[in-house]
Amino acid sequence: MLVKLELSDIPEISSTTLSQVMESSTPTIPRNFILVDIRTPQERDVSIIPGAVDDQTFERHLADHQHKKIIVYCTIGYRSGFYARTLRDKGLNAYNLSEGILGWTHADGRLLDSHGHSTRQVHVYSRPWHLAVKDDYMAVY
Repeated sequence: MLVKLELSDIPEISSTTLSQVMESSTPTIPRNFILVDIRTPQERDVSIIPGAVDDQTFERHLADHQHKKIIVYCTIGYRSGFYARTLRDKGLNAYNLSEGILGWTHADGRLLDSHGHSTRQVHVYSRPWHLAVKDDYMAVY
């Protein structure tokens, strides 16, 4: 896959691993990571992974996340891989969510709409990127 070849130097975290880490986070065991969604506002309006912040919010509060693992995602991991590389070049502990939000849906990951309600809709960027979203998810582009 093109993403893996071009971004082989960027560490990844799988959707399964992210899901396990998110499930183990509780008020008494805080998250040691920040989840950053670098997709466009139109994509994020359809759905996000719970707890994610957009890249602009992340950058405004960068000092708060200096010692955290930064997990970045987009649709399939291409845009987020380049963003993770930029963050790593700045000395930050950034990881790319392998296969992006589409991989998250394949792992039955929960999504929230722009009002914070659960949804099964996911923005797939464009028709060519409609990469076999599971049957119970609705692709939007």
